[in-house]
Amino acid sequence: MDSIIYFILGVIIVCCTAYDLIYTTFAPRGASIISGPVTLAVWRIFYHIGRLKSTRAPLTGAGIAIVFAILLTWVFLLWAGNAFIYSSDEDSVVNTTTLLPANAMERIYFTGYTLSTLGNGDFKAGTGGWSIYTAFISFTGLIFITIAITYMVPVLSAVTQRRALSIQIASIGHSPQRILLNNWNGEHLKKLEGQFQNLTHEIVHQGQMHLSYPVLHYFQHKNKEESLLPNLAALDEAITIMLLYVPEQMRPGDEYLVPLRKAITTFIGSLTSLYVQTDKSDVPAIHIDELQQADFPLLDPDIHKMEKLSKRRRALKYMVEYNGWKWKEISASVLGQDMDLESML
Repeated sequence: MDSIIYFILGVIIVCCTAYDLIYTTFAPRGASIISGPVTLAVWRIFYHIGRLKSTRAPLTGAGIAIVFAILLTWVFLLWAGNAFIYSSDEDSVVNTTTLLPANAMERIYFTGYTLSTLGNGDFKAGTGGWSIYTAFISFTGLIFITIAITYMVPVLSAVTQRRALSIQIASIGHSPQRILLNNWNGEHLKKLEGQFQNLTHEIVHQGQMHLSYPVLHYFQHKNKEESLLPNLAALDEAITIMLLYVPEQMRPGDEYLVPLRKAITTFIGSLTSLYVQTDKSDVPAIHIDELQQADFPLLDPDIHKMEKLSKRRRALKYMVEYNGWKWKEISASVLGQDMDLESML
C-alpha cells in the first residue's frame, strides 16, 4: 500500500513541478501554481521586515531572493518527487558492488545525482525498466534545471530596462505638477508630445514583461529615481490633472496622450493580479497648488470625470503603498540635488 502512495505522490509532485516550471518560463503570463505562492510568501517576509524597521532597504533584496527561492523550490520538488517514485519499489535502486537494495537515504542520494548527472556510480537502477526511467529523468532533469537557470537572464535584463525607464520618466519631472510646469511654454504643453511618444513603447514593453515575469515587480530600489512605480504613478497623475484641469487645446494631441494613457492602463492591469482588495484604498487628493501659484490656466474639474477616475487612482495608490512608498512620495525630489544647478533638476 505504501508503494502505491509513494508512486502516486511522486508522480503528482513531478507533474505539478514540471507544469509550473514550463508555464512560468514560457507562458505569456508567468507565475503558476507553485512559483506564484512562493513569490508572495518571500515578498511578504521582506515587506513585513521593512515595515518593522520603517525602511525600504530590506525590499531591495526581495527580487533576487524570490528568483533564487523559485529555483531552489523547483529543484527540491523535482528531487523529492522522483525520490518518492524510486521509493515505490524496493528493487528500483541497488548498490553497484553488492547488488543489495538501497535504503531510503541512498535512494534520495541516487535521485539527486541522477537529476544533476553527477555521482560516482556507486548505485544503479535495479531493473531494466528503472534503468530506462533513470536515463529519462537524467535527461529531463538536465533540461529542467538549465531552463530554470536561464529564466534569470531575461529577468535581470528587464530589471535594467525598468530602471532606465524610471530614470527617463523622473527626468521629465519629479512630480505630477513639475511634469506640467517643466513643459509649459506659457501657451500650451505640446513639448510633452515627443516625450510621450518615446515613453509609450517602453511602458507597453514593460507591461508585457511584467505579465511574462511577475517576479520583476518585486525588484525594488531604494532611490525614487530608479523605482518605476512611484515615477509611473506621478506620470499618470500628471495626465489625470491634464484631463481634469487643463483646457483641451493646451494639452498634447490625443495621438500622443491617448496611447500613453492606454499603455499605463495596460501596465496597471499587469500588476492588479499581484494584489487583492485594491479598491479598499482611499482616493488620494489631487494637488494643484504649484500650478495655481505659477498662474497656470486651470479649469474647474468635472465631478463626474473625477469619480470615474477614482478607481484608477485608488488602485495606483494601493500599489505604491504596497511597495513600501507613501503616496506623497510620488512628488518627492529625485536625482542628486547637489550634483547640478536647480534649473537642471
